[in-house]
Amino acid sequence: MKNITHVFYKFLIALCCLMSSSPLWAWEDMSMPRLHVEGRYLVDSHGNKVNLHGFAQTYSPWFNEMGQKWDNYDVEKCLKYNQGLIDDIMAAGWKMNFLRLHMDPYWSNSPGIHVEGENDISAFDFNRFKTYLDRVFIPMAEYAVSKGLYVVMRPPGVCPEKIAVGDEYNQYLIKVWTHVAQHPKLKNHPNIMFELANEPINILGPDGTYGAGSQGHFDKLKEYFQLVVDAMRAQGCGNILWIPGLGYQGLYKGFAVNPIEGDNIGYAVHLYPGWMGSDGENGDGGSSTGGYEPFQKGWDDSVAPVASFAPIMITEMDWAPSKYNASWGKAHTGTFGGPGFGANMKHIVDNSGNVSWLIFTGADLLAKFKDVPPAEGEAYTFLTDPEACPWPTYHWYQEYAKENYPRPDFTYQSHSDNGDGTYTNPVIFGDFPDPDVIRVGDVYYMVSTTMYIFPGATILKSYDLVNWEYCCNPLERIEASDGYNLENGQNRYSRGQWATALQYHNGKFYLLFTTLDEGGYLLTTTDIEGEWEKKKLNDGFYDCGLLFDNDKIYVVYGINQLRIAELDEDFNKIPGSDKDVVKWSFREGLEGSRLYKIGEYYYIYSTYGGWPAFQTVFRSKDIYGPYEEKKLIDDDNIHQGALVETQTGEWWTMLFYDKGAYGRFPNLQPVKWVDGWPEIGENGKGVTTYRKPDVGREYPIKSLPTNDNFRHYKLGLQWGWNHNADRSKWSLTEHAGYLRLYTANVTDSLHKAKNTLTQRILGYPQDLEHSYGTVRMEIGEMQEGDVAGLAVFQDPYAFIGVKVIDGQKRLVYTTAPVVSSAAKSEQIGEVVTEQVIYLRAIANYNTSRASFYYSLDNKTYTKFGDDLNMKYDLTVFTGNKFAIFNYATAQIGGYVDVDWFSTEPEFDEAFYFDDSFEGYSEESLTLTELTINGKEELTLLTGSSSTITVKGIYADGHTEDITMAADYENQNPDVIRVTNGRIMALQDGESDIIISYKGPLGDRQSLKIHVTSSTFPLTAELFNPNIWETGSFDENTHTLVTGQYGFGGWWYDNGIDLSEYKYVVAKMDNDNSNNGASFRLFDENSYWSGAAEYEVKNSKQVVVDLNNMYKSNSKVKLDPSHIYGVGFWSLGGSPIVIDKVYLTNSDDYEDPTGIEDVTVDKDPLVDVYTITGIKLRTQVRRSEVIRELPAGIYIVGREKIAILK
Repeated sequence: MKNITHVFYKFLIALCCLMSSSPLWAWEDMSMPRLHVEGRYLVDSHGNKVNLHGFAQTYSPWFNEMGQKWDNYDVEKCLKYNQGLIDDIMAAGWKMNFLRLHMDPYWSNSPGIHVEGENDISAFDFNRFKTYLDRVFIPMAEYAVSKGLYVVMRPPGVCPEKIAVGDEYNQYLIKVWTHVAQHPKLKNHPNIMFELANEPINILGPDGTYGAGSQGHFDKLKEYFQLVVDAMRAQGCGNILWIPGLGYQGLYKGFAVNPIEGDNIGYAVHLYPGWMGSDGENGDGGSSTGGYEPFQKGWDDSVAPVASFAPIMITEMDWAPSKYNASWGKAHTGTFGGPGFGANMKHIVDNSGNVSWLIFTGADLLAKFKDVPPAEGEAYTFLTDPEACPWPTYHWYQEYAKENYPRPDFTYQSHSDNGDGTYTNPVIFGDFPDPDVIRVGDVYYMVSTTMYIFPGATILKSYDLVNWEYCCNPLERIEASDGYNLENGQNRYSRGQWATALQYHNGKFYLLFTTLDEGGYLLTTTDIEGEWEKKKLNDGFYDCGLLFDNDKIYVVYGINQLRIAELDEDFNKIPGSDKDVVKWSFREGLEGSRLYKIGEYYYIYSTYGGWPAFQTVFRSKDIYGPYEEKKLIDDDNIHQGALVETQTGEWWTMLFYDKGAYGRFPNLQPVKWVDGWPEIGENGKGVTTYRKPDVGREYPIKSLPTNDNFRHYKLGLQWGWNHNADRSKWSLTEHAGYLRLYTANVTDSLHKAKNTLTQRILGYPQDLEHSYGTVRMEIGEMQEGDVAGLAVFQDPYAFIGVKVIDGQKRLVYTTAPVVSSAAKSEQIGEVVTEQVIYLRAIANYNTSRASFYYSLDNKTYTKFGDDLNMKYDLTVFTGNKFAIFNYATAQIGGYVDVDWFSTEPEFDEAFYFDDSFEGYSEESLTLTELTINGKEELTLLTGSSSTITVKGIYADGHTEDITMAADYENQNPDVIRVTNGRIMALQDGESDIIISYKGPLGDRQSLKIHVTSSTFPLTAELFNPNIWETGSFDENTHTLVTGQYGFGGWWYDNGIDLSEYKYVVAKMDNDNSNNGASFRLFDENSYWSGAAEYEVKNSKQVVVDLNNMYKSNSKVKLDPSHIYGVGFWSLGGSPIVIDKVYLTNSDDYEDPTGIEDVTVDKDPLVDVYTITGIKLRTQVRRSEVIRELPAGIYIVGREKIAILK
């Protein structure tokens, strides 16, 4: 084990705060949620580790008291007897929760045909198997489940001594399991699993020998059972599968090199005394008394290699002294560390932590067990002897029942799958608007709009278009500007990311979107659930659709007038390719377009937005038209989305519809093609309940997660911050198992508060009147003026919480607008003296109202405040959300700890989650290095700004965005300003910026970047030829070619102050008489605001008097203190060759060459200023400037110079 730092020891101590004893359940009431495999563990739906403990039944007369109870294929007596044994075993007090069910060949072999043993399948009758699967095995499985037992079914008989890939027995297993896997009562049953074979011994290896010891033999075993697994999965069977090893299921090491592929895979082991170096006293297993160490070594060699990545289930094992002749295995229980089998076995499997096991003792004996030791002097029996397996196992099972058992599923889960092959719209009862859907292989991905919520641009994934789960939130942030940071009175409500195009091409995923304020962005990745790269584009594409057409990239975009442009590999418009293609016909509001090539047609799939909205489509055999249009569906406001084809050739469309306060819900509709046109729904109307898409197999029901007990070092994907979060003001590690929220800014209103954590409010079809949201909040560290609580957030919003007033924590209810005209009101309630409070909001989908409650014991909830009349206002433009918050009205510094958030009507953490805590590891908390997106050498346009993303890389490989929490040391703040990852270029010059961050364990890492600022750089990176219309710029020749009536040059996001200069000079290297070129300046942050224009014609120089600039055709004077745009306009298509553009105070218009060394011909007394006019020196010798000043740009004796060191 690695050494753990002192800080980590303190952290581990904090984890102990989570530990509490779980209640002992009455075992007959044990919950039975669907289990699944997650890494090396069997887990329930909440991620709790589960180890099962049980027994076995074999339904043949011989295994049922030697035929004394039933025989002659008597189904009724067989069921009655074996079901009775289950009842008696439970009544005896056994804390068992699984049954291994052998589908014995007694039922599937043809009567009267002689066989050599259970490994002889010559008498197997498939029709008999199907009959008695229905009459015996399934009724027994269902009965066991009804009694609280998970079931593991194994096939009839055992493996022959020698098997080979594709042999008769391999085909037999495939046939049996294919039928089982498609059986409606077994396929995807939440409580039934399958063990694929019994005791393979040797397999034909690639060298032509039968064996069990080489990797080659295991490679063949993998191939052997992969055929069975694939056949079952092809039927849509997602049940957990247990894979046997070689050597009578005692050898597994080769699977660690070449494991079975797929989900929900575990390994089934047989373990008897004498195996794996264990102690035994029977001839088959050998006799030994080595005790623990050789047993552990044998386990480590045979089983541990696969137990390191998958769960283990021991499906055969027992032991007892040989004198009893009542068990297969002959050995003593012994004690751990000493001789014996049982106690050492228990230690080994417990230490592994992921082993389920049973005892193979006859069920009739287990049913007779009584937890009463023999009287003094009375002899032990098989059932009472501590050295035989029943007695110790009975008591071990009692202890196991207190830990690692399955917990109940949540009762409020929102999904649209009806469980009978149909679904009901909305396919997701939550706010996921503007969907774009693609299929990659067997997986469907859907992106939606999140606007100002980060991380955002939520992508969901599904295997059947009905059951969706979170995939990723790829958009960490858009920019770190005031608007996105909720600073200086700015915000991005109703703006940000929306209507995003999603595509996949040549191994890469693409997300393309445009904001109203910042323009276009492209996100790309080769791993959709991994790291995404964000790129700011030169152009924006409103409501776009993206198409990769062989080696060409096209985008359709616009509102009312749709355009198509071809893009280069950098997603810049190819000059001349951007053209109008269609215009609205039915009414204005044509938008929300997607672009497809299907067959011989190009399709523009668009919507007429607003209210009511409807869907339309345009088609043409040429990408640029002409297009013809057809209205598709005008029903229930269903509109805007994507078309997708399933693996089986069906077509479907994912649209959305406006559903009031909860937002805009995805709506799945069938599509059929008639005469080359798509038709949606049925008879022109949308379907409500309909058959699920045919995707080639069935998949289990999925529900989006909503509850969270904050035990992981990362937030769940259901969460998003209202605007950019300040990473330094929240933590999931400072108080283990809690979300700590510090106050992050001082404000008077929730909608201005930073670090508000939000989650969509989902509707629950079984109860549309109650969408619960409850938090348990520890409030002891709140400070004067702090306000913390739970909100339902839209415009208007309302919240219930606690406010510190005059040193007292008081209950508070507030309702307020964001932008709308709703009135703000506040109600102050009683003093809260407890350190913990429970806050609840209940939203009602049917009435669009929300009510608020509080509790001090999580049992009795008291209503407080008025009901909120929930709205869906475009001032916010997202559905109502639950929001957890803590903000300051006086000063920052206080904090609250949120223990959990739940959407259940009743929630107790100990009821749903075990008391272990393994969400963190030392590696997951150890910061190893920092990285930034892009280059560590950054050049910016003076007056502009750029957002960097700083990520911390941790020892376990995961990354976290720590941009807002990092510390920034700026070497030259006069030139460069850095705030929350946003770098602003104030004036020409350079600066080194040291970025550092301290990880959760106290380890600090740092990174240095170098930033250069330049006003008129003639570089491809900073000269923009596409400010208006699409142009081009050659950095080597300084040649600009604008688009038609286009403009290229420099645009300054924050404006630049040129008021200290007299002139700006543009020098040309060619004659521009025929292209209408003019040099233009803008003093407003809009191209259409009007510019000062200066014709170039055949002049090689244009001089602009900065103090006498007027907008063209007006007497409005430009203000040189805030210039936003400088550059060249032309008719288009002709080159403008630029020599240089510079600022000067010389009346001879000479270039002051502000980047050259100072030539000191004289040594006069001079004053020294920064470029922004701050005096640094008064009447110093000019020669002293070089010696005393650091490198930078200065005004020295009324001249701009650069000091180079």
